[in-house]
Amino acid sequence: MENMFTNLPHFLIGIGLVLLVLEVLMGFTTILLLTLGISMILASGLMYVGILDEALLDAFIAVAIIDAVLTLAVWRPLKLLQRDRAPKEVKSDWIGTQFELESDVAPGKPGTARFSGVVWTIKSTSTLQKGDTAEVVKVEVGVLHVKPI
Repeated sequence: MENMFTNLPHFLIGIGLVLLVLEVLMGFTTILLLTLGISMILASGLMYVGILDEALLDAFIAVAIIDAVLTLAVWRPLKLLQRDRAPKEVKSDWIGTQFELESDVAPGKPGTARFSGVVWTIKSTSTLQKGDTAEVVKVEVGVLHVKPI
């Protein structure tokens, strides 16, 4: 334990590298390990250069500030990359399949139907009545686009 306090920059580099390796092994599932590992390595570098004192309290404060800045800088771009911008069309062999509607469907009023064991939202460009037979023309996530037969 004495060695940790006498070589605090070495300890910070070691822990920072371990956190970065864990982040890689986990497949970049969390931003916390990434920013915390980088901030520990940067704080260690600031201690080597002489900008920070080799004190545990200074290290905690520096790591917290650097981690907060990194999180604010990286969070927004990563969040924008994860945002779903449009419904994704699913390539499906269900196109052309015919089934009976369980509710009325109109261009501005989607309906629902149980198809292949799942309750789907049904959309159509024409008005269809309950009990009509419809054909699937397009499949999106959770949505079947149909046309009358």
